[in-house]
Amino acid sequence: MSGVWLMPTALAVLSLLGLVAAILGDGYWHGICWFALSVPLVVCAAKLRRHWPRDASPDEAG
Repeated sequence: MSGVWLMPTALAVLSLLGLVAAILGDGYWHGICWFALSVPLVVCAAKLRRHWPRDASPDEAG
């Protein structure tokens, strides 16, 4: 598998695992669900934060 598709595929598999765990049962299944559905959100938030344009400070503006 190409490097371009590796991370999206891993996130999709984690999401699917989380959704299946939510349907299957209670107890530790809900823990698996929370973990598996949180990882893609954390990865997306970290990627967004890294690429978010930063405002110039007043010293740098001019």
